Amino acid sequence: MKKNAILLVGLSALLTLFSCSKNNDPVNSFTFDGDEYLINDLYLIEEVFNKGASNEMHVFQFMFGNIENGDTTMLALAVLDKNVKTLSGNYPSLGYTEDDDRCLYPFALFFISGISFDGDSYYLTGDGGSVDVTVNPDGLYSVKFNDISVGDYELMGDNTTYTETGKITGSYEGAIHKEVEEVGGTTKGSVARTRLNSLLEQVK
Repeated sequence: MKKNAILLVGLSALLTLFSCSKNNDPVNSFTFDGDEYLINDLYLIEEVFNKGASNEMHVFQFMFGNIENGDTTMLALAVLDKNVKTLSGNYPSLGYTEDDDRCLYPFALFFISGISFDGDSYYLTGDGGSVDVTVNPDGLYSVKFNDISVGDYELMGDNTTYTETGKITGSYEGAIHKEVEEVGGTTKGSVARTRLNSLLEQVK
């Protein structure tokens, strides 16, 4: 009887430990309009502008994707700090006409921030929310999406015509394949580049 009681207590402790461990495991996903999209496709492109010049700038273009039953949902986030060439910290989401040295950038010729649903619709980011990025010493990434506003601009580049459609929350923790490309130089024609170009075409 005593052995059975000890065995039951031991099993209960193991189940509790396993349950806590599972609950604390990171879920790599983003949520929009009440729907959760598991991240099963992702890339990071480091765009280098004016390499070697005094105004050299690095833009980090993330692309988080959910591909399910032939449908593709892409979350593109471009972060930059005009004074820093590395990736780390908090990047606030801004509208077109706001100017900040450090931000999540809504749209430019070579990079973009927003969400795309299977090529049918595309929403750009607006003012509100932020992205937190940590690159760990082992090379693994932690990226958190904090209530990022996405919506429509009736006139490109005009904040007063922005209408919010919803907000994006979520996170990703783990490895990310990264490519470095110099803008104006020879590009690699990667899958990531092809996918980014297709997103850019949707909003031009």
